[in-house]
Amino acid sequence: MDGDVAPLDKIAKLAEEFKALIFVDECHATGLFGPTGRGTPEYFKVEDKIDIINSTLGKSMGGATGGYTAASKNVVDLLRQK
Repeated sequence: MDGDVAPLDKIAKLAEEFKALIFVDECHATGLFGPTGRGTPEYFKVEDKIDIINSTLGKSMGGATGGYTAASKNVVDLLRQK
């Protein structure tokens, strides 16, 4: 919210090294950040390395717009059950 941008390129390298998943909360970047507005992963060109992306859509797209979680089918199925 205060202008800090997570260095996702460096985070992706660490995640690969330690076999970790990457979760990105894009509620302040969706529609605004990256060449086509796809957020921080697009900006750092690491979209294929992000495992879970979550956004409320309410910050940049206007209130009551909804939200989403984008992830593998296994992760989405688990979230639906919880």
